[in-house]
This record gives sequence, C-alpha cells and structure tokens, in this order.
Amino acid sequence: MDVAVYRPGELTGADRSAWTALQSQARSLGAPQLANPFLSPEFTLAVGHCRGGVRIAVLHHDCGPAAFLPFQRSALGTGRAIGLGVSDAQGLVHRPGFRWDAQDLLRACGLSVLEFDHLVAGQDPFEAASFGGHASPVIEVGQGFEAYLTGLRARSPKFTRSTLAKERKLGRDIGPLRYVHDERDPAALRELMRWKSAQYRRTGRSDRFAQPWIVRLVQRLFHTRTDSFAGCCRCCTRASGRSRRTSGCVPRPYSPAGSRPTTRSSRSSPPGWCCICGWRRRRPRTPWTIWTWGAGRRTTRTPSRPVNSWCRRGG
Repeated sequence: MDVAVYRPGELTGADRSAWTALQSQARSLGAPQLANPFLSPEFTLAVGHCRGGVRIAVLHHDCGPAAFLPFQRSALGTGRAIGLGVSDAQGLVHRPGFRWDAQDLLRACGLSVLEFDHLVAGQDPFEAASFGGHASPVIEVGQGFEAYLTGLRARSPKFTRSTLAKERKLGRDIGPLRYVHDERDPAALRELMRWKSAQYRRTGRSDRFAQPWIVRLVQRLFHTRTDSFAGCCRCCTRASGRSRRTSGCVPRPYSPAGSRPTTRSSRSSPPGWCCICGWRRRRPRTPWTIWTWGAGRRTTRTPSRPVNSWCRRGG
C-alpha cells in the first residue's frame, strides 16, 4: 500500500473522478454509507476553503487509487475527521473488499491520533474494543412516498397522525405548504440560518452560526452546483446536503422533532435531523473516555456528543 498526502488544491481531477467513482461503486454494491455526501470530494474541498490543515490521504494499490481519507491535521500531529462537529459521516472511502492497516496509515499521514464522532459502518481497522454502534434512523422512499407513508401508518400510527396534524397546522397558520427540493435563493438561506441561530439561543445550546467558518462552509455548499452536495428547502430551518440518492431536509418548526422516528432503513435523514448544522436529538451528557496515547495518559471529558479517537499506538 502506497500512501500520498495532498493539500486540497493539490488533488488532481483524475483523483477526484476516482473518488467519485468509488462512491458510486460502493452504492451499487450495497455500501450506501460510503456514498454519503459528507464523504464526497466536494465536501472536503469546501472545508478546505474554510479551514486550515485539511489534508487528503490517497491510498494506491495495484497502480491506482484504492481509497481516500480526508482529515484535518493540527500542528501537534493530531488528526480530526473532516468537518468534525458538522459532519454526520466520517471514515475512509475505499474499494469493496479493500483492507488497510490503521497504524501504518496514521504513520504515513504523520498523525499520532485520529478523532471522529460519526464513523460509518465497515471501518473495522479503526474500531477498538471500546467502540459501540448506534442505529441511524432514516427514511426510505425508494418505492415512492405513498408506499413509505402506508408502511409508516402500519408501524407508527400515532407518530404518523401527529406529523400530518402538524402539516395541516402549518398550512392553516402560514399558508399552503410548498416543497422546494433545491432552493437557490440566498435570502432563503440567510433567513434559515437566522431561525436556527435563534433556536440555538432559545434552547441554551451553542450557536453554530456564531462560528464564522461554519457560516462560510454552509454558504459555499449552498452555492455548490454539483450532484454530490447542494441545496436547502425554503420550509426548513437548516441547510441540507444531498447526493443522487441521499438527502437531509428537515421541516421546522412544525416538524416532529420531539418524537423519535421509528423508521430505520438505508438512505435518507429523518425529520428532526440536520446534516449541516449538527442538530441532533439530545443525548445524555455522560462522560466519554477519550484515549490520548500520544500524551501517555487516559483522560475523560463530557462533550455534547461522543468523540472517539483511534491512535496508532494502541487503537
């Protein structure tokens, strides 16, 4: 395995095409988690324009790119998943069946630790005994919305009734409901971010949009006219990422965010879940142990969400 590390501006067009092809291949072979827009080259390049230290490790095998690992590197050699804090999917995009050694990979990248909080499935070399898996609720509409709604009525009748009631209330209070899949009005984005900032302050949470780099990132993604990452909905309070088969679009303040969706399948994001801004269902603030082998000790802290790290010395 040959590993080359590039800055975002050094990535060639051929490498970007190979990266996109790996995602398409993974989707067709039953690994849709690797086709997530947060793992796309467009998202990595957008973060690279907004933050420093972004690097891309290209793993070559059999005379061609076999995998891509985007990350952010600090001056002390600590690596973080690309867009950590705003991305819901992190990991290495690779060929089907490709295996790698995590210690060798971190050494080639000049890293002592690699931190992440949403490692996608199928990243066994990065997993350790202390890791745990969590189900990701999604909405599967591959057979059409009506088929999905019929199944949802059978599985969760109460949740369905309350959601449709909120939709009718939205129509009565504001006006006819209109869904825009790929809104391009900058004024809609500014209003959307204003609503979200107000919600953060109202609920006592840290305002993501108080961080300039996140504002720049969302604006850049909003104006990115590619199939891999784009768009927002006028009736949303959050920007949304989408790919050819994956979308994250969340209607508020009439969404069923207070209820837990019971649908679990393989492709989109459920009501009440934000891909860009990092809004998630509340989790208990319990201490999470973070292993920092580079410092030679184990430390604990209480983040707002779990953060895991993989160290080349011990995993």
